[in-house]
Amino acid sequence: MIFIEELLSFTGRWHPVLVHLPIGMLLLAFIFAVFARFERYRYLSSAIPFSLLFGAGAAILTCITGYLLSLDGGYDTSVLSFHQWLGIAVAVLSFWTYTLYKSAHTDTGLWAKLVKYRFFFLVTVVALLGATGHFGGTLTHGKGYMKDALPSAIKKIAGIQAGEEKLMLLENVQEAPVYDAIIQPILQQRCQSCHGDKKKEGGLALHNRESILKGGEEGSVLVAGKPDKSELYARLILPEGHEGRMPPKGRTPISAEQIQLIGWWIEQGADFEKKTKDLKQNDKIAAILKSLEEGDSSSKSAYAALPDAPSLPEDAIQQLQLKGIKVIPLSADNNYVMVNAINYPEFSDADMQDLLKMKDNIVQLKLGHTAISDKALSEIAKLPVLMKLHLEHTAITNEGLKYLKGHKNLYYINLYKTKVSDEGLSYLQNIPRLEQVYVYQTGVTPGGIDKVRQTLSKSNVDTGNYQLPFLATDTTRYQ
Repeated sequence: MIFIEELLSFTGRWHPVLVHLPIGMLLLAFIFAVFARFERYRYLSSAIPFSLLFGAGAAILTCITGYLLSLDGGYDTSVLSFHQWLGIAVAVLSFWTYTLYKSAHTDTGLWAKLVKYRFFFLVTVVALLGATGHFGGTLTHGKGYMKDALPSAIKKIAGIQAGEEKLMLLENVQEAPVYDAIIQPILQQRCQSCHGDKKKEGGLALHNRESILKGGEEGSVLVAGKPDKSELYARLILPEGHEGRMPPKGRTPISAEQIQLIGWWIEQGADFEKKTKDLKQNDKIAAILKSLEEGDSSSKSAYAALPDAPSLPEDAIQQLQLKGIKVIPLSADNNYVMVNAINYPEFSDADMQDLLKMKDNIVQLKLGHTAISDKALSEIAKLPVLMKLHLEHTAITNEGLKYLKGHKNLYYINLYKTKVSDEGLSYLQNIPRLEQVYVYQTGVTPGGIDKVRQTLSKSNVDTGNYQLPFLATDTTRYQ
């Protein structure tokens, strides 16, 4: 019995592979039918019945494997129902349309009248195919996955309100409710695409406290006071490459600081109501919590040390937003902003000219996963109040870091997965306020790190080899 269940589950996993066959063949039949309406391409009409029959057969197999896959659970039932019935409709109607095209030369009776409308039925098949695909995408990527990816310019024309990036901008971190203001935003940004209210892999949802306490198919994920026995935390600290590590490979990882905050919250009782000040904090946690104030590890006094920022140029902001680049004010008390190109991976060296129009306002700049090169750093160096710079997953090299030598306000730089080596790191020694450097998966060696620390004793060069010693319970070993 167990073998049969496992076999059915395995068969269901073929659904994502087979689903492309009916899509391709039915769309091909539609293209043939469109062109065959013209005398020059009339010969294509003979290929339509075969394409429809192949597509109908593939649709039936796709429906079967889709049903078996749905038995694994973890899907929104209402969306799943729409997807299933639309898929069945595609299979049935495509076979019906095949019979009409196969009988195209019938010229008597009711059937002959139906044959005249065969192209209409084919158009309906394509429309249903699109609707089925949409609901399938909603099952795997979540509600609004298409709308959210629209370019900002189109959203503006269509009157669609763009969702703002949720940042942990806390006025007073000690007065903030720990779960609502700190833990829940981490789970929302890093976990809920797979464990949310619409998609529940393994039967687990993490979008609210009730779901977290309920756990998933394998039981509870939260044991108050015991991080090492809480799957919510234990999965985060598994070795890289371990099949159980979360988030899985290919997903944006949770930072070391965020992992520590989750572990600290659980160790302190995983209370959903208490404020930060109500929980014990060692020096490490206190420093991380302090970094959440104003969304920056700098304090208000650090901003106060900067020159007054001029008014923001509205034309420059609008030009950036049309490309999907976020320009987010950091405080109501000044004109400093964070610029984030997360929705515009095409951001290149040429786009830096748009940023220079507001060079005296940019305090944080996130250009990770974009198309910039070393040339962009020559322009970034012209941002006098820049304090925090993200360059992870870009093509920058040691040559680019030369331009940052002597920058007066930069205190944070992320170089994760770049081609930077010890030579590039040495150029950062002349940045007086530098405190945090991320060099995970770069060419930087321990020797290069030691040289930087000799010059900048307060700098923390993070290699990504995270050890989380602040929890007394972190003694779990994994085979």
